[in-house]
Amino acid sequence: MDITCDLIKFRSKGWIYVGGSRTCLTDIEHGFYGIRKSVEELIGPVAGTVYYNAAIEGGIAYINGALAAGTISQSEQGFRDAVDTYAELGFGGFVVEEVDCARARAVVTSADAFEGWAWKKNNDVSKACYYSSGILAGYMRALTGREDVECVETECIAEGADACVFVVAPKKELIEEGLMV
Repeated sequence: MDITCDLIKFRSKGWIYVGGSRTCLTDIEHGFYGIRKSVEELIGPVAGTVYYNAAIEGGIAYINGALAAGTISQSEQGFRDAVDTYAELGFGGFVVEEVDCARARAVVTSADAFEGWAWKKNNDVSKACYYSSGILAGYMRALTGREDVECVETECIAEGADACVFVVAPKKELIEEGLMV
C-alpha cells in the first residue's frame, strides 16, 4: 500500500520539516523510552515535568508556525487538525473527543499513545504521557492565547486502561474538578 503525506517536506539529506518545524525520527520503544529513563535516573521524578514543559513550548511553536503558514486555523478545527498531524507523525492514534476553544477545553484519547505504549512494552506501569500532555496543552495555549491552560492524563494504557485520556483545560478548572493539585 502506498501512503502519501503532504505534511512532510524534505529539504535535503538529514533535514525533515513538518509544518515548518525541523523534525527527526526516533525509535520509541528503546530510544525515547531510554532517554526518558536516563533523565529520570539523573534528576528523579521531576523528569516528567521537564518533558511536559518542553513539549508545551514545542506545541506552541508548531501552532504558531502552522498558523503563519496558513495550514491550520485558530479554531476548534485547528485544534483537531493539529492533533491529527501529531497522530499522523506516529505519536499514536489520537482522537479529539471534545473541543471548545472558547472555554479552552478539550478531551483527547489514544489507545496507543507512544509513551504509554513504550512503558507498557517495557512493563513499566506508571502514567507515562507527559510529552503528549504538554503538546496538547501547548496547542490549546497557542490557539486560545491563554497561558493558564494545562493538560492532565487521567488514564494511561501503561496502567492498564483501554486508552490514554487527556483533559485539556484552564488550570483552575482542573483543580476544581480534582484532576490537578
